[in-house]
Amino acid sequence: MFLLIAHFDVGAEPPAGSTEAVRLLGDQPDTRTLRWARSTEDPGRWVLVAEFDTAAGFRRAQSPLPVRAALIPWLANAASSAAFEVIAAADAGEWSAPEVIVDDPRR
Repeated sequence: MFLLIAHFDVGAEPPAGSTEAVRLLGDQPDTRTLRWARSTEDPGRWVLVAEFDTAAGFRRAQSPLPVRAALIPWLANAASSAAFEVIAAADAGEWSAPEVIVDDPRR
């Protein structure tokens, strides 16, 4: 399982291009879940969290040209963005430890 997490510090209005980038990524068959949220403590802080079953699914979801054209420039304006491999998860109280397939980043 893989996560794309992007943080934006842009003000009370969502970053330009958010609606299209979030919708296009969320519409991809390989996007398992997607959450686009604003901080309740600081309305200028936004976060995107998208979940994918596999690394290949993560890449496929971003592959169509319309998605790339909207998503890549939009993510370039993020304060930070990165992909993460899930090590442990709890869904409705059920714990799992997905198989880790990416080599240890410290190697």
